[in-house]
Amino acid sequence: MTPRRITGHIAAAAAAVLAVSALPGAGVADDKPPAAQMKAPPQGTFEYAHGVKALKLKLYPRAIAHLTVAIRSGDLDSKQLSDAHYFRGRALVRSERPEAALEDFTRAVTFWPENVKALRLRCRSLALAKQPDAARKDCDLAVSLDGTDWKNWFTRGLLSKEQGDDPAAKIDLALAMARMPDGMTTFPFVYRPLRDLGLLQSSPPPPASESTRAGD
Repeated sequence: MTPRRITGHIAAAAAAVLAVSALPGAGVADDKPPAAQMKAPPQGTFEYAHGVKALKLKLYPRAIAHLTVAIRSGDLDSKQLSDAHYFRGRALVRSERPEAALEDFTRAVTFWPENVKALRLRCRSLALAKQPDAARKDCDLAVSLDGTDWKNWFTRGLLSKEQGDDPAAKIDLALAMARMPDGMTTFPFVYRPLRDLGLLQSSPPPPASESTRAGD
């Protein structure tokens, strides 16, 4: 191919590109850098995600700070707001602030009455606050809303045991055992009440971390 023909083909290709670029909407996406094309998430969603991440890393003050910003942002819907209060309540429990935690679990249930996780932890908080009747109501509701989760049965079983009702506790803890993932009975906080009620052998379990707790 002669230089003149090559030049002609290049000119034709360039003209075609220019013609396509002139079409309505053509090239709009490419005119902006990729970062500018992406819409940033709402502040509340961003802070919520960082709060949950900090909680998992056991950075409780940081989790509380992020989740507080998320709650106040106005960006979360009712279920997200409920979960934000639930997670902040967990961080407050770990920070040894039980009264504030109870308030958060109550707000979580207010924004989403079927938040089983919040009901379960409010049950434990109410029990510690010497409010057994209110605690029993939350535990019963958690079990009725989700009977597949072993933690609901376990939490109610613990409450019955603490109230001296061993027969009721034994039934609930046995039902919890039937639903537990493999290996859960190696955790001391799970093993001890099961052993005390004769549901497990009396020898100590293999060592296990207590980083996972009933109700979390």
